[in-house]
Amino acid sequence: MRKFFCYLYILFLLGIGTNTKAQIDTDRVLIIGRNALYYEDYVLAISYFNKVIRVKPYLAEPYYFRAYAKYSLDDLKGAENDMTKAIDISPFHAGFYRFRADIRNRFGDYDDAIDDYAKGLEISPQDEGIFFNRGLVYMNLKEYEKSVEDFTSVLKIDNAQYGAYINRAIAKLNLKDTIGAVTDMDEAIEVNPLVADAYRFSSSIYYEINQFDKALARIDEAINLDQHEASYYMMRGVIRYQTDDLMGTMGDFDKVIELQPQNTMAYANRGILRVEVGDVNNAIDDFSRVLALNPNDLLTLFNRSLLYIRVGQYRDAISDLNLIIEHYPDYPNAYMARSQAHNGLNNTAAAGKDYNMAYKLEQDGRKKAAQAAKSGSSSKPKKTRSEKDEDINNHDKIAVLDDFGVEETEVEEIDNLRGKIQNRNIIIDLETVYGLTFFSVDSLVNRTRYFKPTVTQFNQRKKFGRPLVFSNREAENDGEKALEYFTTIKEISEDLKQEPTSVDLRYTRAILYGVVLNYSSAINEYDDLIKSNPKGNVGLFSYFNRAYIRYKMVEMMQTFTEEELPANLLAKPLSSSTTTKKDTKKGDGVIQQMLDYDLIERDLRKVLEIDPKFEFAYYNLGILQCIRKDYEGAIEYFNKAIELNPFFAEAYFNRGLTQIYLKEDEKGTLDLSKAGELGLYKAYNVIKRYGMQRIAEQEEKEEEKEE
Repeated sequence: MRKFFCYLYILFLLGIGTNTKAQIDTDRVLIIGRNALYYEDYVLAISYFNKVIRVKPYLAEPYYFRAYAKYSLDDLKGAENDMTKAIDISPFHAGFYRFRADIRNRFGDYDDAIDDYAKGLEISPQDEGIFFNRGLVYMNLKEYEKSVEDFTSVLKIDNAQYGAYINRAIAKLNLKDTIGAVTDMDEAIEVNPLVADAYRFSSSIYYEINQFDKALARIDEAINLDQHEASYYMMRGVIRYQTDDLMGTMGDFDKVIELQPQNTMAYANRGILRVEVGDVNNAIDDFSRVLALNPNDLLTLFNRSLLYIRVGQYRDAISDLNLIIEHYPDYPNAYMARSQAHNGLNNTAAAGKDYNMAYKLEQDGRKKAAQAAKSGSSSKPKKTRSEKDEDINNHDKIAVLDDFGVEETEVEEIDNLRGKIQNRNIIIDLETVYGLTFFSVDSLVNRTRYFKPTVTQFNQRKKFGRPLVFSNREAENDGEKALEYFTTIKEISEDLKQEPTSVDLRYTRAILYGVVLNYSSAINEYDDLIKSNPKGNVGLFSYFNRAYIRYKMVEMMQTFTEEELPANLLAKPLSSSTTTKKDTKKGDGVIQQMLDYDLIERDLRKVLEIDPKFEFAYYNLGILQCIRKDYEGAIEYFNKAIELNPFFAEAYFNRGLTQIYLKEDEKGTLDLSKAGELGLYKAYNVIKRYGMQRIAEQEEKEEEKEE
């Protein structure tokens, strides 16, 4: 009976009815979309929710689910917009406010996030999830008292929420309430003794108050629960170092390297430890491994230079020290070390010069160093440095994970569209121009192809074995296919002897000429078609594809000549048609490209004279303006293309990239979000790398550095 009522409740939430077939269809599509979400197939899920929204834009749920998919793809602005629509439709759903607040929290809009949490609590005053997430936001704002209040509210509702204990403990620690923090961590462990992170956090608190035995016991428990987490061994190694258990410390650093062979901190720490025990050669090897993985680690470079001096490799030491001094020109120890290295090579003049510089810098900085020594005493038996510490004076200290946090792991390569495709390594560039072809590799997923009625009419006459389509991804043809198309071209030429006025055959042959890269013949064919049929559909498609072929010719010419082109000519604006080959002695290829761009634009404008609503011509003109660096003009063309076709994904993508280039990050991010929503999945990768939430993350990091 309980399952029956549960099923009815789900039906109620989804708004399932039985009045019409359309109602049943949209419900099925919504359920399929939710299944795709469950399997983390976010791009596919978005396509299903799009279908529901187009049929029933008055339903809140598809906006909510689409927002979740976009959020999972790091499209935060797109997710926020969808949640705003869901709230407009259903303003009394506490969960909607909570999720929009979570989204806003992700890109640093903390004030609006807190407002949304407050609205959610007005509707549902006992929503522990809202209290919990708002507590996290207050922690981001360093308002720890309010954070403690929210986590306390969570525990009043459900005292088994171990996550609330953990986060309240961290907030209390920031308020210097160490006893309260320890108590909360103990409570978290009592509530759920199987959570390794609870022991890790507890260990870090005991470490901060120098209770190393208790810290060690806690991290041992964490390792017992999870023996494959490298950061736990790193943490235990640091704790053991404080207890003078050097063998145990070495073993833990060895284990980190076993689990993460590219962990530079583990190699650096092990190298410092090896120096302490006198294992100099192996320490050099560890430092060299660090530098192979991260050549910019100057602290490790300095450590290695000192060891090179100890083993008599003076030239290697000088090479390392030159880089150190280049970056730290006021560091006296580097000059002193280089002086020793020069002495080892019997270069007394250079040694004396470096010694004098070291002495001068030491004298100049002595007063400042004395003041720092008075105020900078450490409460720990042994000094360590933070993970990101770049102070050259701390070169010989063991590094500690910042806040003992878990290091981010590298994202695995994804071979399909499932999951977080925004993490794929995708080359970011404008989507290229459109043309008409029989051979398309679509750049979008789950969308209806772009079409025109006149193209459909051409396909119905079946003059070729494939349909004619608009595409900006023409399939490449291998040798066998090319031979097949050459044969087809010959057959069409024979047919034209019988039907010399057949426009369809000539147009088909022109397209095939382009496919086999016989661009001059293709252009000649289009020239003849335009002469005989300058207006109407024949003229329109001939102008359009002649521009397309000319663009492909320019691209091909660039691949062969780009490296040889003089830089001064590349910077010249695309000149008028008055320029001729007689005017140029150098850089004829560049001038020819300029002329070709002019001819391409002229053809596209002819297309618009015949059909002012031909969106692909506006789109292609937008790309031409980007090439000419007229980005405002490009946006105007993309605007027109989108106005004529609101589902033109590539136009949204290109406009978004152009706006980001012009530093209009919010507008650009929203356009990229729309492109991704329409099926151009690589937009999510661009959003992650260049979208506006990236700016918020950078500002947050800069604030942390200033503190």
